[in-house]
Amino acid sequence: MIRWIDDFLALAEHKSFSTAADSIYISQSALSKHIKAIENELGVVLFIRSNTKAELTEAGKIYLEYALNIRNFSHELRFKLNKFGISPCIYRLSIGTIPCLAESGVMESLLEFQEAYTNYSIQISENDQSSLMKQLMQKEIDAAICRIDFFPEKGYEIVPLVEDEMVLVCNKDTFPFEQGSEIDLAGFKLDNVYTIAKSSDIYRLTRMQLDEIGYKKEIASTVPRHMMIFPILIQKGGCAILPKQLAHSHMYPQLTYYRIRNAVKTHIGIVKLSADDDNPQLYEKTNVLLDFFRQTEKAKIECISSLLSD
Repeated sequence: MIRWIDDFLALAEHKSFSTAADSIYISQSALSKHIKAIENELGVVLFIRSNTKAELTEAGKIYLEYALNIRNFSHELRFKLNKFGISPCIYRLSIGTIPCLAESGVMESLLEFQEAYTNYSIQISENDQSSLMKQLMQKEIDAAICRIDFFPEKGYEIVPLVEDEMVLVCNKDTFPFEQGSEIDLAGFKLDNVYTIAKSSDIYRLTRMQLDEIGYKKEIASTVPRHMMIFPILIQKGGCAILPKQLAHSHMYPQLTYYRIRNAVKTHIGIVKLSADDDNPQLYEKTNVLLDFFRQTEKAKIECISSLLSD
């Protein structure tokens, strides 16, 4: 009964023998045999089968609750025992990220996780925020590292990782100030403001920053990636409003950035789908990853608090 729990959970999630079989890398016929073996052992029918779908019966729904708990406890036990030896089980984690890993320092935390959990294999792909959300909803990725400023809390588990602020990027001869100096945007005339695409959170953050000073003009132009803005500023002038972590343009020494008084804050976090009564999620490997980040962030806060109190 316990032996084929992963097979049962895959079919309960995908409601299709072919899709479920592909998701756990076995043949459709093998999956069918495993489900039948569980049903024979329990003495009940767990799925109503048709040519295209496999729907849970009432008995199947009851078994699903117990199957989820059994797999959760099984994984928890493996993770706790992992420190006593190398686990033979390899868990594959697919993580999608906006272009921020190197600048935000999140990559370092991922490497620490990989070192702590040697039985995890992490695959990282890069995409824009809206595409990541689609991938997450369609379960093409297990988790997303993205901006969480406008993220809906319902339906997701979110662990905040990094706080940043919006800054002004422009040519060095635009203002007679040192890099990183704080300026009051309201005291300057801004022409030709550039930022990231309208579908991005950075665009909304830029608009919020401009609204703070009553700037009503349209943004001059948008581009898909922040690195595409820098050559535009050098060639055409103007300025960009970006998160500080994206403003370090080492390849373009002609540019600089200035901190903004009353700057709009932005946050990066790691996100995964959460379970709910209407759509119970199967046990997700990402629980361990998010717990790791929670503990890491908690340790950082405690360390800072300790230093401040000394």
